Amino acid sequence: RGHESLAIFRVKQSHGSSGKTRKGTLTQVGFFHTRGETPRHFQFDHSGQFLIVANQDSDTIAVFSFNLTSGEIKYSGNEYRVPSPNFICSCPISDRDGGDEDHLDLEKVGNRIHLPEEENSSTIPTLVEIDHSKKAVESELEIAKKEIAELKKQISSMTVTTESLTVN
Repeated sequence: RGHESLAIFRVKQSHGSSGKTRKGTLTQVGFFHTRGETPRHFQFDHSGQFLIVANQDSDTIAVFSFNLTSGEIKYSGNEYRVPSPNFICSCPISDRDGGDEDHLDLEKVGNRIHLPEEENSSTIPTLVEIDHSKKAVESELEIAKKEIAELKKQISSMTVTTESLTVN
């Protein structure tokens, strides 16, 4: 604590040929700054390619690429303003319409979507840029406005006004 960094270690997976290092032995890879203050939590995406860090006191979430070979992380340039983040959960995005058996589980990280590998496939996961066109953004905005209006209706139906209360 105090130096706003993550310590990364490599775990020995097998016994060394000389017999000196045992399986499970840790070797320090390095210390990496989290690009914020008070790193409270971190999580790898399910591909293991990205590390997402919640920096509580700087109100930011920072995304790092993770090198599976060296164990080093590198800041991706993607940072998000979030009030006092203290937990990261990497969740797939589901189809809004639901019930679509052909839909893929997607995971959004920064401005990219990660397409998961097919079962028993030897292909490398594909990264696809998100459509940031004006039409796509306007469509998403309309959907969000409808969701907000529905939530407001639900909240107003739960609100008790002082006129509805009777005093005995």
